[in-house]
Amino acid sequence: MTRRRLEALPVPIIGTLLVLCAAASPQAAELAEESSVEKVYRPIIPATGTLFDPGRRVSGGDAGVMELGLQYVEQNSFMFGQYNGLHERGPALIGNLRWQDFSNSDSQWRVSMSDLGLETREGEISWGIADKLRLQLGFDSQLQVRNNSGRTPFGGTDNHLTLPDDWNAASITGGFTSLNDALRSFDRELARDTLSASLQAKLNENWRLEGGLSYEDKQGTADISGAIYSDASTGDAAFLPAPVDYRTTELDLGLLYGNGKLSLEGRVNYSDFDNQQELLRWENPYRSRSTAAGGMSLAPDNSQVRTRLTGLYVFNPSARLQFDGSYALASQDQDFLDYSINPAATVTQPLPRDSFDGEVAIATLNSTLWLRPLQKLDVEAYYKATERDYDNPRDGYRYIRGDGSTQPRQALTVYNTAHDYLSQTMGLDATLRLPGRRRLSLDYAFEKIERENAAVEETEEDRVTLTYRVQPMDALTARVELLYGDRAASTYVWDQRYYALLDVNLINATPDNQRYSNHPELSQFHLANRVQTQGKLDVNWLLNNNWNLHFNALARKDDYDKTTLGLTDSRWQRYHLSVNYTPSDTVSASLYGGMDYFESQQLGRAFRGGQEKNAFEVFPPLPQASDPDRDWYLNSIDDTLSVGANVQWRLAEDIVIAADYRFADTQGEQNFKSYGAPDVTPADLPAVDTRLHHVSVNGTWQMHDDFTLRLEYQYYDFTSNDWALDGVLPNTIDNVLTFGASNPDEQIHHIGASVIYRWQ
Repeated sequence: MTRRRLEALPVPIIGTLLVLCAAASPQAAELAEESSVEKVYRPIIPATGTLFDPGRRVSGGDAGVMELGLQYVEQNSFMFGQYNGLHERGPALIGNLRWQDFSNSDSQWRVSMSDLGLETREGEISWGIADKLRLQLGFDSQLQVRNNSGRTPFGGTDNHLTLPDDWNAASITGGFTSLNDALRSFDRELARDTLSASLQAKLNENWRLEGGLSYEDKQGTADISGAIYSDASTGDAAFLPAPVDYRTTELDLGLLYGNGKLSLEGRVNYSDFDNQQELLRWENPYRSRSTAAGGMSLAPDNSQVRTRLTGLYVFNPSARLQFDGSYALASQDQDFLDYSINPAATVTQPLPRDSFDGEVAIATLNSTLWLRPLQKLDVEAYYKATERDYDNPRDGYRYIRGDGSTQPRQALTVYNTAHDYLSQTMGLDATLRLPGRRRLSLDYAFEKIERENAAVEETEEDRVTLTYRVQPMDALTARVELLYGDRAASTYVWDQRYYALLDVNLINATPDNQRYSNHPELSQFHLANRVQTQGKLDVNWLLNNNWNLHFNALARKDDYDKTTLGLTDSRWQRYHLSVNYTPSDTVSASLYGGMDYFESQQLGRAFRGGQEKNAFEVFPPLPQASDPDRDWYLNSIDDTLSVGANVQWRLAEDIVIAADYRFADTQGEQNFKSYGAPDVTPADLPAVDTRLHHVSVNGTWQMHDDFTLRLEYQYYDFTSNDWALDGVLPNTIDNVLTFGASNPDEQIHHIGASVIYRWQ
């Protein structure tokens, strides 16, 4: 790679250079008094302001608003109710409250609560003294419901999955004669409850203190796949319900300073993650429970300390410096589990250490120097950097593959590796204001990324962005953006991962032409040479007082021009149009629609191990890994059509009706072709079509000054025909016991009625 080098500069040097550049700008000093800064940079910490705004009312000067009612969902769902708490059939309470008290000039109260009848409820209570002190207590509950149409034969406790006493083991799923009687439903739900407290205090005119504490409890059942095998040719797998029982504590403390020219904010954050379940074990449905069992460790406990400093310094109206830097240290030292829980497993060499005892440090810097050297010219010089540094011992592990019965020989030892990372970006952005309310911007950025233990040690990318904004008339604004990026990678070292992962005994016993994990001609797309071109268009047109039109389009192409095997090309197109219509004060409507299209192409090669793994032969007869006739080509296409409309109509002074309709249709295709090998004949995968119709209608009737009646109706229709689920029963795949979940097909009716009461 013949490219210029960008050396890593220490953070203090970068900051000093930016300050010196600002001080050495005579044009900025000369024009400071006569020019106004059009581009607004708001101080991070205002020198004046309020922590608790007494002018913020519930609405129209009301002291409080309370909504109380009932809602009903016709049937259970996991798409309509995935995040909104309306996943179960039946009635539920509608409960919302907003209250504030400013009767005391020295202090103010606020209470806010919503969705009190659902598992997605949240609330906050705050008390404060205007511009001096603010205290907040809050709770937030969230619920995620996933596809719960699947079933499993596993029971037992959360972390020890057992099979029925009369279970009949077999070598393939088709031999599980007691499977149908053993299958049971289970809920794939994750509930998250958070309690929080925060403090904001004004110490004096320049200093403020902020602090916060939160505790989160996340529980439920996810899913994971487990396998038991002695080698890759004898694997038996099963989908397993996995317990989730997490505790996360976060503490945040910040000190803020502002004096008009200088704004600073320093923060320290501590987080602690505690997984109450460290091991998931399950009985092997393919073997007798007395001779084989499987187990896997779950997410380990860990903690992180993070410091952050952000600031803004205004040299004069034509020069200012903004920066944001952070340093975080994450650590993980949970005790290792045994190599296997299988009672039949033979362990001859113990673990090399009791725990991982590893740390990773992550440092970031984002700095921008803004200058106005000429009255019509703005210039930004910026520098961004992210560094990830691993500090962990490197050891060899003779782990038992898939809880098989024997620990592998010494030659099959694998080693953990560090993946240090340094990314640096330097850029210059110039904006020129032209006559006729036009603006031309040119941005150049150079990015260099260095990686350790990756197939590519360095990548360098040049990005040029040209933006032109024009406003030919007051009612019409258009913006065009063109981007060109060229990423070049250093020499692709295809055997780097192989040497970093495996033991020297295995490496020496393997022929030179087979020492690789991925095919030598296969390039990982994020490390490969790439040319990127992109264009954007945004148009906003106020046709008259009643009509407004907005259109935006995007087209992008990524060309991996040096890639032989792997992702070779991708394209993305996006077109969206919206129209707003307001014929009167009582009626408003909008119509919107859009299309997204994504297409990618990739090449692969089918080959076996042993002598067929030689990828470097050029004379026939060619081994499989060297034979281009064994290539396969995949063309993937995803396109989405979305349209919608909404209208709001005030029929009378006290009656308002609103309606909204949304439609989305997404299709995915994966088409294959091969190049001559008779045994390489991939078939196209079935197209996946996902379709959504969502109608929402609501009306409000203000029966009295203080009382309003609200009625709501929703219709939700979602269907999908994903081939990965369609017709796949728990025992369809010989050596994989699945959940047998079905595709979503939901037609949901939801109604709600509530009374809203307001008081002064």
